[in-house]
Amino acid sequence: MVLASPRGIIALFASAYVLSFVDRQILALLVGPIKTALLLSDFQFALLNGLAFSLLYSILGLPIAALSDRIARPPIIVAGIIIWSVATISCGFAQNFWQLFICRMAVGVGEAALVPAVYSFLADIVTPYKLGQTLALFSLGSFIGAGIAFLFGGMLIGLLHTTHEWHGIIAWKLCFVCVGLPGLPLALLIALTVRESGRRHASFQKEDTSSETAWGFFRLHWKFFTCHFLGYSSTAIILFSLLSWMPALFLRYRHFSHQSVGEIMGLTAIFCGCAGAYVSGRLIDFLGRHNHPFPAATMGITGALSAPALLWGSIASPNIPFGIMLFAMSFFCAALPMPPSAIVLQQSVPKTFRSQFSAILLFCNALIGLSGGSMLVGYLDDHVAGVAISLPLVTCGGGLLAALLLYGSTRFDKKVLF
Repeated sequence: MVLASPRGIIALFASAYVLSFVDRQILALLVGPIKTALLLSDFQFALLNGLAFSLLYSILGLPIAALSDRIARPPIIVAGIIIWSVATISCGFAQNFWQLFICRMAVGVGEAALVPAVYSFLADIVTPYKLGQTLALFSLGSFIGAGIAFLFGGMLIGLLHTTHEWHGIIAWKLCFVCVGLPGLPLALLIALTVRESGRRHASFQKEDTSSETAWGFFRLHWKFFTCHFLGYSSTAIILFSLLSWMPALFLRYRHFSHQSVGEIMGLTAIFCGCAGAYVSGRLIDFLGRHNHPFPAATMGITGALSAPALLWGSIASPNIPFGIMLFAMSFFCAALPMPPSAIVLQQSVPKTFRSQFSAILLFCNALIGLSGGSMLVGYLDDHVAGVAISLPLVTCGGGLLAALLLYGSTRFDKKVLF
């Protein structure tokens, strides 16, 4: 059976996005057991959580996206799901730092195939005035996936807290195996039911899809795209730092159990992250219909400035419930820039190389937001101050830089937006 309904296709792709973030994010909750088992420093763990994943994710994302602009996208998506699922399972068999590092690199390789191809695919099957809502709904998968990873990992570690193993398999290793398995049947389902968009076949016959043409378009509007890519990558520093280091902060400074941290992080990611992304997408569509000049940048700047301020209050609060509430509000604001970063590209870039521009954004997000931000927090934690100081400092710096760059994007090359 081949799916013709956009809703069915969106649901499958969103499910893949959920699983990608489950596989990506499970590591953050396992910081304590993995550090103990493999004798790692905070900086080494930051390398595993950031650089190991983002290295090939960012580098291979560009050629994979260029391929997505030339050939059918569903087979590329299916191959990526299989690769990251097998790599996640392999993480459960790692015996040392370098084995886990290589497995995390392979996870990044698989996930590099997903988002650029899906973004351009969705832009072909929905109307422009529903694109904001559609991409916002798709982006919810990242928060649902992260939330499931935290909830599942915390629950499993909580169940095994006395023995720390199940039938001889250490709890943190079992987590990797369990979260990696569901991707394989999903890949098969997508392979059997999703076919390339008819619009893509038509555009192949009329327009140039070469990387040279894409580069020429970038050079024509380089000021705008530079501010856009770097601005939203700076907002990614906030979101990824919260996902990567708030579990450690709760464990070390609030002295919560792994299960409690999993519940807090999981519920916050699912409800507050999803709410922030969805509200952002709907507001962008609403402001666009009412002729607001820069709805996407407005949402990005709002999130960039609000999230770090609320995080400072959360960490400084002596009242634990109030601090958790402020953290939830911070996470909501950190999710606001996620939909606009994708919406602008799908609206401003010709469809024949949208995947390549999306890959550039993901490249910057991975190197600056995920890898750079996480490593900076880990380095400051090891050598300067604890995570309770390093985390808000890094997010505050990222937020201020993001606001300046996104404001700059509204000043340059306004004609690129249509």
